[in-house]
Amino acid sequence: MSNNTVALSSDQILARIQVIVAEELELEGEPTEIDPAAHFVDDFDADSLALIQILARIDKELGISVPVEGAENLTDLGTLATHVTELASGAKGA
Repeated sequence: MSNNTVALSSDQILARIQVIVAEELELEGEPTEIDPAAHFVDDFDADSLALIQILARIDKELGISVPVEGAENLTDLGTLATHVTELASGAKGA
């Protein structure tokens, strides 16, 4: 378990994930301009390794562990951010 866990709002989580996704997928432009509905594979040509790297950075930088099982359902930024936010709020109650 990481000791980087800090209470973050859903907007803060989204902003951090936007930066991580933009860097890992080497996207041009501002991270805040990423459409939350944009599909990782169809719109950004991401592969499963890229998603695993994104999940690893979320764990490292936000202290929120996202299980790789079921990661195939995290197809876009919005879904990923919602899932991470749910995990973070569940972790606070644990």
